[in-house]
Amino acid sequence: MKNAKLLKTLSMGLVLTVALTGCGSTKDEQASKPASTEAASKTAAPKKDLSGKLVLYTGAGPEITDPLLEGFKKQYPNIKPEIVKSGSGELLARIKAEKDNPGGDLLLGGEPYSFDIQKSFFEPYESPTDKEMIRQDPNHIWHIWTFMPQAILVNTKLLKDSSQWPTSIKDLADPKWKAQKIAFADPGKSGTGAGILNGIVSLYDWDFVQQMLKNVEVSPGSDAMFAAVKDGAVPVGFINEDLGAKWEQTNLPVKMIFPSDGVTNVLDSMAIIKGAKDMDNAKAFVDYMGSKEAHEILKDKILRRSTRKDVQPPAGMQDLSKLKMIENKQLSRDELSTNFNDRLEKARK
Repeated sequence: MKNAKLLKTLSMGLVLTVALTGCGSTKDEQASKPASTEAASKTAAPKKDLSGKLVLYTGAGPEITDPLLEGFKKQYPNIKPEIVKSGSGELLARIKAEKDNPGGDLLLGGEPYSFDIQKSFFEPYESPTDKEMIRQDPNHIWHIWTFMPQAILVNTKLLKDSSQWPTSIKDLADPKWKAQKIAFADPGKSGTGAGILNGIVSLYDWDFVQQMLKNVEVSPGSDAMFAAVKDGAVPVGFINEDLGAKWEQTNLPVKMIFPSDGVTNVLDSMAIIKGAKDMDNAKAFVDYMGSKEAHEILKDKILRRSTRKDVQPPAGMQDLSKLKMIENKQLSRDELSTNFNDRLEKARK
């Protein structure tokens, strides 16, 4: 319960984004009206007799989706999931382009505010599992499923002397990294990159980001950012806690460092795409993803923190009370991407 209360406190700021990010949204996004509770279907999708496809748009890799889909297929053996994997920015653009003929059924991944400011592209659904979460959307657009802190990741072969490792986000602006470079995912393409950037801007400001960007090698997505450090292309980057823990456990030459000045974090969620062709199957997936069974898989097999009130964190994970979590500002994806590109251009002059 202590963990649930702490996570609830951490996620409060993300939920407030509805009011604050609208100022930076596009004309189409501003035109969308809040979905009413009555508009959300309150009937859980039936089990077992569902069939057909389920097209998931996601930035998550198979190490995340495979264990969850294995459990889902045991409950719904006649549904055939299909994965379309890309960066969250590209997937959101695709959903907008396909609005009159959706190619996907559900977007898995993304912070609540990214759905709030683009709610016209998503379908309200009141899942019976929503009430089990540390936070729920009053409009039933997004459904949270995991809380992810991010750590600085160092390659221990490239940086053998631990005294040279960065211990804070502030350290990443040190000119000594200009030659060696720090991997950072493009926030216009990567939800993880946007989340990390949002945290850094919240902790410091855009002037600090510009200074840090002098040392950055921009990666096209989060997978490329993670791999750049693991494979030794660069000595430093960022990593999601679950993947970093797995790599450390398999004795790869990497080490996670939770920054002393503040830890970036993301509350990950999902939403059904408006007009999804496999609507009942998408609802069934949301129900499954909110179940205790799925969250035990999340904890034990994937090593991610659950957002259910009754599921403890994975064994061996850092005690959140000992980490300084950043309280995120409510910055829209467009604002983050535009300012990042502007500051990157200035940093490279």
